[in-house]
Amino acid sequence: MPGSRTVALVALLSLAVGSAGCRPARGGSARSEALAISHAVVVVPTSPGEATSFLVLENRGSAPVTLVGAASPDAETVQLHSMAGGRMDPVARLDIAPGGRVLFAPGRYHLMLEGLRRALVAGDTVSLELRFEGAGALIVRAPVLRYTEAVSEMPGR
Repeated sequence: MPGSRTVALVALLSLAVGSAGCRPARGGSARSEALAISHAVVVVPTSPGEATSFLVLENRGSAPVTLVGAASPDAETVQLHSMAGGRMDPVARLDIAPGGRVLFAPGRYHLMLEGLRRALVAGDTVSLELRFEGAGALIVRAPVLRYTEAVSEMPGR
């Protein structure tokens, strides 16, 4: 008969094998009373001066919310951009309806961190502050991931 250590080891290995396909999200998350940020990631920069951030932003409140800006201690500026017809355009404000959800992902909205103050490499973490009209700010810590890893963090992709 197997000893208690063997039984415990077999149980642990079974748990590890059974949950291998259930990888938890690595993206950062933050919540306030009405807002939720999830799946926040920064892509390893392809140029030394700027990086892209993807995330999911949800308005769980009963009133509309407007994203009016963003900042990071790791960048001189953080701008909200949208992609349309292969063209990237700055966006000054983004309204999010009650119960609404906005996906910041390739080919959609994204944050551009410009004037990076340090070299970002995979495994680093970047703090992002999202500012909302009438709802204050929400800070999320986003891991720096390679592009393919960052994209795989986005729900529905």
